[in-house]
Amino acid sequence: MKVLIADNERSCRDFLQDLVEQNQDKQVSGIAVDADSSPECVVARELRRILDGCPICDGSFRDHMYSVLATVVMNEKSDGVGRLAQFLQYMRDCRWHDVLGFRQWIASADTIVAFAFRCGIVTVFSPADSEAPDEPLHLTILSVEEGKKLLAVVEPVHWMHLRPTPHPIH
Repeated sequence: MKVLIADNERSCRDFLQDLVEQNQDKQVSGIAVDADSSPECVVARELRRILDGCPICDGSFRDHMYSVLATVVMNEKSDGVGRLAQFLQYMRDCRWHDVLGFRQWIASADTIVAFAFRCGIVTVFSPADSEAPDEPLHLTILSVEEGKKLLAVVEPVHWMHLRPTPHPIH
């Protein structure tokens, strides 16, 4: 029997543990699924859903970490268009300290979100309409040197696991 168990469902793990102990001929294996509703876990789940695998290294998300580099509100006003152009220029020029300065968010506005992975950067269009899907826009594969520079400016506490760490059932 294989099962998926949310990591906040301690009673399920205890029940399965008891089942195995009482029935020595049974074997249960499974993966604990991160069911946490914290913003970080919700973002990680959405990224996995949107990207369906790492578009940069063309692999699964095993051992991947991400960080939200920037958020830029989309609007058609001249200052909004200018700010977006400035953000895109900073991204092209790998001016990471400047990119980190973009932290706009308005729930009722379309937004561009830049996610850093250790293997590169993915920008995602996040529409204000909650019914509309988020869409990847652009990906950037970083050279080893630029990747190190990015890692140097993003504090370690801002890197989050994209795939939850499995908690084995004993």
